[in-house]
Formats: sequence, C-alpha cells, structure tokens
Amino acid sequence: MIFMLLNVGSHIVQPTIGVVDQIEGNIVVAEIIEVADDRHTVKEIELPIEIFPCEIEEGGMFYFEYVDGVTELRCGEPPV
Repeated sequence: MIFMLLNVGSHIVQPTIGVVDQIEGNIVVAEIIEVADDRHTVKEIELPIEIFPCEIEEGGMFYFEYVDGVTELRCGEPPV
C-alpha cells in the first residue's frame, strides 16, 4: 500500500486507504488501513455503493481525503 503524507500547516495528515474486498448487492465490503500514533490498523467496513463517485470492482482502491473539514471519498490511489 502507498501512504501519502500531506503537510497541512503544522499537522501531518495521512489519508485512509481502502481496498474493495466484495460487492454484495448495494453494499461494498472493504478493508481500510487506519494510521494512529504511527501504528497501522486494518479494519473491515461496509459502505453503501451509492457513496462511491465512480464505478468500483473487487480489488479496486479508494481513499478518504480530508479537505477543509470535509471528508471526501475518492477512487483509485492517492496522488503521490
């Protein structure tokens, strides 16, 4: 997995990266990697397919980006 560091003022922000594991009807089962206190934790989540702004498939990557206090879900790998 690729982790991107963004320097936002004096804070370092790492987007949460996910990989689609399964698509069951209108539910996406995915694994995400959370970073806290320099530790990486893999968690399984379920999301409604409607919140994805693109066509997705099993094995596809996505990430959450935090911009001006808003959480955005974006498809693909984060830019380097």
